Amino acid sequence: MKSVTATAIGTFLSAGLAIAAPRDTPENLVKRQYSAISVPAAHLQDWHPEATHSVFVQMGAGAPAWKFSYSLSEWEVQPDWTEDPRLMEAMHGYKETGRSEAVLEVTAEGNASVITARTQVNYVWGTFDGVMTQTDRFDITTLAGRHLIRSLTSKYDYR
Repeated sequence: MKSVTATAIGTFLSAGLAIAAPRDTPENLVKRQYSAISVPAAHLQDWHPEATHSVFVQMGAGAPAWKFSYSLSEWEVQPDWTEDPRLMEAMHGYKETGRSEAVLEVTAEGNASVITARTQVNYVWGTFDGVMTQTDRFDITTLAGRHLIRSLTSKYDYR
């Protein structure tokens, strides 16, 4: 009888600890994404099943803005942009030389959180040295009690 009682007490204690364990914060989700080296290495369990990623590149000097969007569930079937000859030609001579730490700004919108992360990126492009501002807007929602990234909008501003 003692083993049954001990098992029951152990089960209740572990369930209580699981319920009382601190949940992940939206800020931690964003920080984890920045710690990933590449998208395949990113923490995909932190993303909503219907998450989207939109990318906007603003070049300035009369050049048209470049934009695209995709569903994260389609990441594996996206063409490899690093092998696109047009992009390779356009990015010829581009090298990132430094990056500031992302500055996070958190706002609440109803039951969701919006985290805007701004980063300054130093680069050399041919003979031109410049600073690009990268702004990432993470829309965080909850699903089954977990915070998840619902959408990410990334803006790369070279103006």
